[in-house]
Amino acid sequence: MSKKKESSELPLRMEGEREDVQERQTITKDYYSSRPKTFDTMLGGYTQVHDPDIQESSQLIQTLMKQFSGKLGSSYCLELGCGIGRVTKSLLSRYFDHIDINDLLEEYCQQTRALFEENDEKDKIGQAFVGSIGNLQLENFPKYDVIWAQWVLGYLNGDDLVQLLRKLKSTLKKNGLIVIKDNCVANGQEPEFDPDDQYYVRTGEQFYDIAHRAGLTVIKDQRSKLKQIVRELLPIRIFVLAVK
Repeated sequence: MSKKKESSELPLRMEGEREDVQERQTITKDYYSSRPKTFDTMLGGYTQVHDPDIQESSQLIQTLMKQFSGKLGSSYCLELGCGIGRVTKSLLSRYFDHIDINDLLEEYCQQTRALFEENDEKDKIGQAFVGSIGNLQLENFPKYDVIWAQWVLGYLNGDDLVQLLRKLKSTLKKNGLIVIKDNCVANGQEPEFDPDDQYYVRTGEQFYDIAHRAGLTVIKDQRSKLKQIVRELLPIRIFVLAVK
């Protein structure tokens, strides 16, 4: 599906990739706007992975909290690509006092916030940043203990993702972490691109290269076990990034 690579970054143009960033965002927005606001949509039709996904991520957070022995805070989390609040409600709200959310669709952010208003937990959700992750306007001061990005960073090309991570780095508290849980092609495979929603699927080497260029280091690289549940899934890896 992909063309010849240049160094460790994605090729200049993937098959089906639109050149204009705004056009790519419009395709992505139209793709999700036209689909039901359900877990089934969020998980690409594989709703059976929801519980094991949350359990796997919960174990990771517990491991990180234990590993850093109180140095990793639990006050503020930023979630990129919150969707309808699947991860926000089932996972992040269990470990963080306040969660700022982001999504390309305003109605997704509204639905996420509504999940907490129903249970009188409206103070759990702070700011909602509506728009592409590439256009995030965040305050440039230490705030977040953890930034969670699951199945969302593939909407940016490599250079734009480096710029985003540099921006996010400045919002992390001391000992703060960025957690990336995303599709990742198997070792030795070429990167892929989904033209339907304009999503890049990178290699592990590309994730490492992007983190390095952004001034971050990979402190944990974990293979997800979700593919053992649904064989049709792409391999999934979890990268935990810290400031160098």
